[in-house]
This record gives sequence, structure tokens and C-alpha cells, in this order.
Amino acid sequence: MTTIPSQLRGAIIRVDPNSVILPAGVGDSELTELRSSRETVERLSVAAADLPLLRGQLPEGLTRLNVRGPEVTEPRWPERFWLCDDLSVSLQGVAADTISHLADLGRTVIRLYLYDSPDLTTGSLEPLTRCPELYDLTLSGGVPDTVSLEPLTRCPKLLSLTLSGGVPDAVLDSLSGCPGLKFLTLGDRQRPAETALTAAGVSRLVKSCRQLWWLYLHCTADTGQAVLTALKEADLGRDRDGEPRTIRLFVPGELCRQLKSQEGRWVKVWEWKY
Repeated sequence: MTTIPSQLRGAIIRVDPNSVILPAGVGDSELTELRSSRETVERLSVAAADLPLLRGQLPEGLTRLNVRGPEVTEPRWPERFWLCDDLSVSLQGVAADTISHLADLGRTVIRLYLYDSPDLTTGSLEPLTRCPELYDLTLSGGVPDTVSLEPLTRCPKLLSLTLSGGVPDAVLDSLSGCPGLKFLTLGDRQRPAETALTAAGVSRLVKSCRQLWWLYLHCTADTGQAVLTALKEADLGRDRDGEPRTIRLFVPGELCRQLKSQEGRWVKVWEWKY
């Protein structure tokens, strides 16, 4: 990791031949230098206030963009989808309205990681509907029960969603019927007891999202047991071939060993190793 000086001004940090950190308050000289290396920069970190300046200016070879808030000292680079030239973005310690700039960058955003954004609102998620190729979204730190995730149900390519931290039932209910969702990760790996979901809320969501097949769950043993029981008792419907729909429930090692013997015909328990 590369530490960013708190008052960095007037100099580009080149982390390695393919990675660049732009100073806060980026000027014409930095943008000129960035344009001169358009094909070689694959990772770029930029201050949130300067993001609008990069509209149409992103290096052609860029695959990972980190947008950092004023208190960030180390960029958290987004993961890159293997053999894909589209853009993965991490928003780190920024105001939630920073999301609104993503659709205007002139690049196809396929993955988005939102870290440490306490002012998240339903309205701040609305611009994601203008990112038609977005397929993978992570919301870290918990989503308040006052925030509706309904805009995500209008993201046509959204395939995978991770909600870490507390996950109130009201948040899960707002995702009802998300059309293309196949992978759902719920809970906090470090603090499973703070995963504020209920078995009833999870069951309702699974039943309403007809394409959901993989459910990854970090929670207490009691909640995991309740979720498994609720899914076994639920009418999960049928797949596109008319066969009974099967849900794969992934839980960490010890919980997996507790639940494996209780799995049902249409609810299979797998160990979550990563």
C-alpha cells in the first residue's frame, strides 16, 4: 500500500509503472502528464473533489479507479475482473453524491465498491441506474433501514450484490424482485453478531428474486440455523427449465459443519472458504 500525504499538492505519485495517484487539487500539468501516459496507466487514485475534471480524460488502459475522500491515507484499489477492459471503481470515504459522477466519466463501469459512506441515501443510489453494465456492487459498513435499495432493482445487469455490516429487513425488502440478481452476500465477516437480518427477511427476498441461486451469509449460528429452516420451508418456485429451484447457502467453516447435516433437498449448504 502507498500512503498519501495529507496535504499532497503538485506532484503525481507513481506507485509502479502502471499505477498513479493524482494529488488533490489536480491542475493542468497533472492532467497533461496523465494524458501522456494514457495507455500505460491501469490503476488511478483521484480525490473525490477532482473527479468531475476527469470526464473524458481517463487513460485508455485504465481498469481500476479509486476515488478517495479527504481523510483517506491509503487507497483501497478495486478488484479487476479477469480479462476485462471495463472499469472497476472504489469510492472510499467520499460523500454519497460522488456516485452521480460515475455515469459521466465516459467509461463503462462494471464493478463498484462503496466504502465508508455514512450519508448514503436512496437518492444517491439513483444514478447507478445510468450505469447499464454494472454487474457487481459492494456496499460496505451497513445500510440504514431508512435507505431503500429499490434503485438497484432497475440496474438491468446487476448480478452480484454484497451488503456488509448490519442488514435490516427493511433494506432486504426494498430489493424485492431484483430481476437479474444471482449472487447475494450478507453480513460482516469480522462482526457476524452485528448482522441485523432475520430469517423471515432473507426468505422473502430469496423467494422474490427468482434468479438468485447463491446466498453467502455471515451471521451467528442461531441466525444461520433459522435461515436454513426458513428456506427449507419456503416455496422457492421453479427454474427456467421447470425444475424445482435449488438455493446454495454458503456459510463459514464451523457453521457449515453444524448445518450440513440439516440441508434440504432444494437448499444445499456449502462451506464459504474465502
